[in-house]
Order: sequence, then C-alpha cells, then structure tokens
Amino acid sequence: MSKVNYPAFKLPGNIIWMIGVLNILLCTVPVGSMANECFPVFDKAKSQYIVGYGSLLYEQARKTTNIGFKPEVPVWVDGFRRGWQTRTRQDNNVKVTELGVIPLVGGRFNGVLIAMPANNIRSIDRQQKLTCRVLVKPGQLTPMNNGKIPDNSQFWLYQTQNKYSHRPAGSYPILMSDVDEFLTGCIEQADQFGLESFASECVATTWYWSSHWVNDRLHPLKSKPAQIQRLQVDKLLENLEGNLYEQVRSQ
Repeated sequence: MSKVNYPAFKLPGNIIWMIGVLNILLCTVPVGSMANECFPVFDKAKSQYIVGYGSLLYEQARKTTNIGFKPEVPVWVDGFRRGWQTRTRQDNNVKVTELGVIPLVGGRFNGVLIAMPANNIRSIDRQQKLTCRVLVKPGQLTPMNNGKIPDNSQFWLYQTQNKYSHRPAGSYPILMSDVDEFLTGCIEQADQFGLESFASECVATTWYWSSHWVNDRLHPLKSKPAQIQRLQVDKLLENLEGNLYEQVRSQ
C-alpha cells in the first residue's frame, strides 16, 4: 500500500499562545479552589461552630441527620435575616418555600451555637444544594444568657444562595410541617437554656410569614420527625399579624 502524505497543518500563533496560557493557569490553580468556593476551608488551629437557626434547633432532626451535638450557647446573630425565603422542589416533586438566611445590614435573629468537628461539618456540606456555608464574625454574635462567645473559634451558618432566594408563592408555599419542626426546636431551646422568650423571638425575628401556607400537619408532604409540640406551636403562631394563622389552621 502506498504511503499517503497529508498536508501539514499549523495552528496560528495567537491560538498557540492562548493554549499555553490556559495550560499554565490549569497547572497553577489548585484543583479544590473552585470546588470549595461555596464551602470555605477551615482554620485548623481554631474550634468550629455551626449557627443553628432552623431544623438544627430541633433535637429529633439533629438525630435523624446524625448530628448528635447539642447546642451550647443561645445567641443573637446580627447582619442576617431569617425568613421563609428558600424555594426548593422535593424528590417527590412537591414545591415548597423553606426557612433560610440571607445577609442584611441591620438584620437580626436568634439561634444557637453548636460545636462540631470539621469532618462533621463537611458531611453537612455534602448534603447542601440550596445554601453555602459562610463565616460569621464573633462581633456579630451576642449571648442571650450569661454564656460566652468561645474564643479562638470560627462560626459558620448556611446561607441561601441568591438563585433560590424567593418569598412564598401559591406554587411554592410554606408547609405547616416545616413550621412545626422549626418552632418545636425553638421551644426545646427555650426550655434547655431557661429563656422564656426564645421561642416567641423565633417567630418575631422570622420574616415572610405568608398566606401562601399549606396546613399539611395531619398528612405531611415531606417526611417529618415526630414529637411536635403542637399546642405550644399553635399558641406562638396566634400572635401573627392579620389573624394569619387562623386562616391556615382552618384549612
């Protein structure tokens, strides 16, 4: 068989230059730097804490997700707003608006500090699809009792990503089962720390209570832990403006 001679092909000089620059960038940028953009690295010399503000307040939820660590300090958290503002679609195709936190100058809510090893926090990171873990400065935290903000520590909370941050709507309602879990956790923390107002502050410092709210208490649309403090939750919600909870309860 005779040998076929193909014409030589030469790349333009500017293309060769661009390929060379790209190779340099790929070799010098650490592989994990882009992957960890949403979940920053830890300072290994410091203790690690998570700011619990929603489901992590609730003991049964912490057990269900294998987070056996108990809250240590009840705190005010400044510079963020908690609210029904995280839209998501569940595996069973149910569309809901869940509790979330966004940064806001002048914002404040109550929560708890939970000490946790970095490996356990990384495990939580892997479960997050709608939030990023962000650093909270010690100056943004104020104890609600005679406790103390731990020294030489880093504090993190899970903040809703902008693309998922929206208020409740008819097609993305609040679920009563989520409210039950959240406020039962607040009641538990009020009892644990002897702070009578902790649970009512959970209601007062949570934004976007809405008429777009489905009462799925008897037949939860999502899988929910048991042991809900229903009567106490009802009493807390009766203080919402505009007789809002009566409309939900009558569904």
